[in-house]
Amino acid sequence: MNRLALFWLIVVLLLVSGCSYHSDLKNLQLIYATSLDTNEKNEIVTTVTIQSPGGKERTVPIHEVLTATGPTLQESLYKKIGLQIAGPIGTSKNQVMLICDKLAKSDILNLLDATFRNSNDPMLAKVAIVHGEAADLIRLDRIGSATSGEYLRKIIKSAQYETVIPFVTVHSIYPLLHDRGKDGVIPILRRENARDGETDKDKAVIEGVGLLSKRKYTGYSLTPEQSSLFLLMNGKKAEVCIVTRKVEETKGKSDVSQHVSLNIIQSSRSKKVAVSSSGQVQVQLHLKLKAIITEHAKNNRIDKQLIEQLNKRFSELLTQEAQGICKQLQKAHSDALGIGRDMIAFHPKEWKELDWDQTYPEVDFKVSVSMDIVSHGIIN
Repeated sequence: MNRLALFWLIVVLLLVSGCSYHSDLKNLQLIYATSLDTNEKNEIVTTVTIQSPGGKERTVPIHEVLTATGPTLQESLYKKIGLQIAGPIGTSKNQVMLICDKLAKSDILNLLDATFRNSNDPMLAKVAIVHGEAADLIRLDRIGSATSGEYLRKIIKSAQYETVIPFVTVHSIYPLLHDRGKDGVIPILRRENARDGETDKDKAVIEGVGLLSKRKYTGYSLTPEQSSLFLLMNGKKAEVCIVTRKVEETKGKSDVSQHVSLNIIQSSRSKKVAVSSSGQVQVQLHLKLKAIITEHAKNNRIDKQLIEQLNKRFSELLTQEAQGICKQLQKAHSDALGIGRDMIAFHPKEWKELDWDQTYPEVDFKVSVSMDIVSHGIIN
């Protein structure tokens, strides 16, 4: 008799717990995008997009934007916003974490501490810095049926695919914030206003990458063109990498015939870090690229001589740009190429004796890029 009673008790408990779990899922308020700004009181202003599941009477989920302020992310997001919604808050679907540039200049590790500690937060959420208010992108009108979070995630993913920005998530940025030998870079976005208010909509635009020094955004950045070359220098080529440059200098307006577009199909780099007898750190970085001509409007017929000229011209242009990128990194005190890591690995004795903050801006970079065009398409 006791066994039978125990059996029915277990059945009832399972049914009750199942109903409770189903009820929690039905009322769950899912966050799909989060932005962090700051106000005049130096409080954190958190803005999120909440998506509630659609019921039988509606096919499209409810989408709304909520904002709250607090001294920490934990207080503003997990507490104050949680009090504004009818149902438990869920962060497992958060797709993007946007940080305004002003706030990113503070300690990013401390800022996102609550996110790093919460096992329910998605570690693959995209991280980006926003020029201006980050909430402006959260409030963008939905594109089709997508939430702003889905829209922003797709824009960032597309730029990653085209080797414009690196793959940066909550998970990938955490170890970099602790890395003594390498600084991180974070994609930068901005909101672009519509030109025609009736037909166009405001949109998000990729502005390149922001340079970090230790755990803070320096205020310095690389343009999308510089960012692509920087990723190649870092050995981070993605699926597609299109390089378009003006190869002819003429007076007057720029013309399409003065530009050539190449698709980089293969890249390899060699990097050597040495310490001279005088104690100066020297870096030799050589980048070899193989490419296909995807557009050259001036010449439908391309011969061997023209290929050699283009190889030389692109090699010169990209070498100058690579040298400029290194100077920009040093100006920002951002060791995004990981020279410090090489010092730790290959010159540990010298590394221990160096003040890297003082030494890095004086590092002697010798950078070169060589281009090898291997095809010009199907046009003979």
